[in-house]
Amino acid sequence: MKSCYARALLGSSLLIVAACASGPPLYKDEGPGAGQPGTGPETFKVLTYNAWHGLDTGEFWVTASETPEESKARLQFQVAQIAAAQPDVVLLQEVNPLPARAEQYVQALADRGLQYDEVHQVDACGIRLRGETALIPGLNNGLAILARRTLQLRKLTGLKLSGDLGRCDSASGVQLEELRYAVIGDVTIPETGEHYLVASTHLHSGIEAGAPFLATLERAHQAGYLLRYPEFRWEVEQDRLRRIGELDRLTRTLPAFRRQGAYVGFAAGGDFNFESDFPEYEEAVLLRLEDAHTLGHRDRELHTADPERNAWIVLGEESTFPAPLQSLFKELPPDLAARAHEVYGAEIRRPRRIDYLWMESFFPGYCVRQDLFGTELDHKGRPASDHYGVLTTFTRPNSPCADALPTKYELH
Repeated sequence: MKSCYARALLGSSLLIVAACASGPPLYKDEGPGAGQPGTGPETFKVLTYNAWHGLDTGEFWVTASETPEESKARLQFQVAQIAAAQPDVVLLQEVNPLPARAEQYVQALADRGLQYDEVHQVDACGIRLRGETALIPGLNNGLAILARRTLQLRKLTGLKLSGDLGRCDSASGVQLEELRYAVIGDVTIPETGEHYLVASTHLHSGIEAGAPFLATLERAHQAGYLLRYPEFRWEVEQDRLRRIGELDRLTRTLPAFRRQGAYVGFAAGGDFNFESDFPEYEEAVLLRLEDAHTLGHRDRELHTADPERNAWIVLGEESTFPAPLQSLFKELPPDLAARAHEVYGAEIRRPRRIDYLWMESFFPGYCVRQDLFGTELDHKGRPASDHYGVLTTFTRPNSPCADALPTKYELH
């Protein structure tokens, strides 16, 4: 199945070199202020985090799932953990409502003595004329980047990745279908003057259907049941093709910015809604993106969507078996229907890694480490979001990182 997505013109493979030598950055003698090798910061931290919008989303309407006081408390809980980690760049998703929520992050961090700037892009706005004059006043959800003030963060663009009917901006917009965006920013490394691109994105979700579940339905179809299975499989493939299209759009745009502005490299983080055995992941590899997870040292598998541990993820009967599947299962005899329910229920309840930091020439030669973020619990036994974040730490190889951060990667 994966070969259907492996386009020949993208046949270059991802090369990962676990060596200690450092390669020179591309464009280091061009563009805005390239520095000398070995003069970069001792450490640089990037956090990607789906912070959860705090909304109940239905097919046609959206309502708040927490009171204003609960939302404020959850924000402060997140900020306390961000302040403890002190990342240089924070890539946020499901920030709602914008721009107020992004400004609240900046102010709350400033109250703790940490100076950050923010840029943002709305990706779900409903119909909004101006400010609170909106069909759904509490909805202005989207993406944000926070960066330490010394990094001189600038917004380059809010890039629409998919969706034709509508557009969302900070204070107004018309959205007649699902829209997906990325927000792309520019940061300057003070020690060297080098410029990097940073991006936050949230790709399309769709029907959750992995290989074990699809294989079960395929066997039932081959046995003469589930006559409409090809239609269901087509819907699953359309979701995957949409994510691939979004990924392609992002990864065409970032290198284009590199060529135009002589950026040393880029990092794109967010909720990508696919796993490492999905065709979308293979597409990212073919596009020569580097998954920080595979490069970095870590103490355990970094499952960012984990129903077993995260109390915010509640899987009832309706959410476990959505209407298209309930209709499909009605065609099965009772024993096969029970098996299909069992396989699908086990699949959506298993821990998954769907949040990534993808890189190209981002602090090449540095040691890399990844850790889960946001696992602390409040007094109700809940974390601050329905996702855990991923904190990636880059450490200069001439620093004492050999034990804690053993993996280095080079340009290729």
